[in-house]
Amino acid sequence: SDGRARTFDDECDGVGQGEAIATIVLKPLKKAIESNDNIYAVIKGSAINQDGKSIGITAPNVTSQTAVICEASIDPKTISYIEAHGTATKIGDPTEISAIKVAFEKYTGLKQFCGIGSIKSNIGHTIGAAGIAGLIKSVLALKHKVIPPTINFNFVNKKIDFVNSPVYVNAFATKWESKDNVFRCGVSSFGISGTNCHIVLES
Repeated sequence: SDGRARTFDDECDGVGQGEAIATIVLKPLKKAIESNDNIYAVIKGSAINQDGKSIGITAPNVTSQTAVICEASIDPKTISYIEAHGTATKIGDPTEISAIKVAFEKYTGLKQFCGIGSIKSNIGHTIGAAGIAGLIKSVLALKHKVIPPTINFNFVNKKIDFVNSPVYVNAFATKWESKDNVFRCGVSSFGISGTNCHIVLES
C-alpha cells in the first residue's frame, strides 16, 4: 500500500514495484582465467522448472520450488546466504521459506545457519529483471564478503517459523565469514507464470 516491499516482515502487504535493466558477462572459468578477467563469482549449479497446474497463475508451488533448489544445489551446509525471491506477499514468503526448509532438510538438520534476504526490499520488484538484480547483489556480496541487510524488516512474519528453519533474516550488514574459506550462496527467482529458477554461486 505504501510502495515498499517488506520481505519476510509481518506487515508485508504485497509487491512494491521497481524498474531495472541489467547486463552480466558469462564466460567459462578457464577462459576467464586465461584472459586475466576480473572474476566476481563462479556458477556452481543452476536449475529451472515449472509449476505446471496450480491453483492460480500467481500462486506459488512449494513442491516445485523445493525441487528446483535441490536440483541446483550442492551440499547446503556450505551455503551461507540465500538471495530469496522474497515478494513480500502473504502467500509467497512463507511458501519460499517452506521450500528452502524441505530442500535443506534432505541434507542437514542444522537450524538458522544461513542468512537470507531480498533485493526487493531495496529496489522493489523489477518483474523481468528481478532475478538478474538478485544475482548481481549476490555477486557483489561475495566480492566484498559482506552479507547485505534486508531493509523494511521490523517484525518476523508470524506465518514463517524461522526458528525451526535453516535460515534467518539478515537485518544488518554482516561480515561474511567461512570456516573453510568457501563462500557460497543461492539465488532464487520465481516467475509469475510458474517458472522457478535457482542458481548457486561461489566466490
